[in-house]
Amino acid sequence: MNGRGRVRGGARKVPPHAPRKGPSKDQGTAHGGRRRHPEGPPHPPEGPVVVSCRLKVTLPKELWLRTFTVNHPEVRLDVLDRLELDGGATLFEVQIRPGERGRWGEEIRSLPRVEEVELIEATESSAVFRVYYRGRTFVPILKRLKLLRHFPFPVRNGVAAWTVVGPEDKVRELLNELAHDSTGLQLEAIHRGPPPRRPSLLTPRQEEILHQAMTEGYFDVPRRISLTDLAEKLGLAISTLSVTLAVIEKKIVEMHS
Repeated sequence: MNGRGRVRGGARKVPPHAPRKGPSKDQGTAHGGRRRHPEGPPHPPEGPVVVSCRLKVTLPKELWLRTFTVNHPEVRLDVLDRLELDGGATLFEVQIRPGERGRWGEEIRSLPRVEEVELIEATESSAVFRVYYRGRTFVPILKRLKLLRHFPFPVRNGVAAWTVVGPEDKVRELLNELAHDSTGLQLEAIHRGPPPRRPSLLTPRQEEILHQAMTEGYFDVPRRISLTDLAEKLGLAISTLSVTLAVIEKKIVEMHS
């Protein structure tokens, strides 16, 4: 060792218990070794690819949803929820517009395999029913493949519009089975990842008022119903309806501007 505290060979003498400093991110390893690069973010673990698809399915002829909506193509029926019961029965909760003050219940009760119908709420513009049905549905296919079907979904003229989410291979299997098990299948869209969650533009009550106004011809040129008569049908004050329609129109214009 020379007088400057260095051992022969030029390396700096390190005290026995002092920590050794490793190369910084911008420096190479000792004695001219390869440069060490910082590690990138960890890769997420690979798993099944989740896809969502929108499709239209023609319902079986014996299913009450098809019979009712084919008989009434002018109505708007939405399946709000569904529950499997014991003994092969299924409980449907549906909303029908216009509501006809709940008068649809008797007709639905007369359809094949419908065991009971309960009226939950009703106005002139919409009605909500619970329908107890014992018969064939598409639920076993979805249950076996462990696929989610989003609610609510509409049924128009015997055709249901579904959004289904699940692993890509299971969704493909569902599409293959439905192609053989239904009288009609139309794939509208499919993409990787769950469907985007968009905030609702209108509240349920605003949607109901808008639907009633359009059904009655309030927005037709010339109008088929006056503001006064529409307010009476909806059970609202004229001033309340006027303000509500203005809010609805403002929201729709802002959404598309």
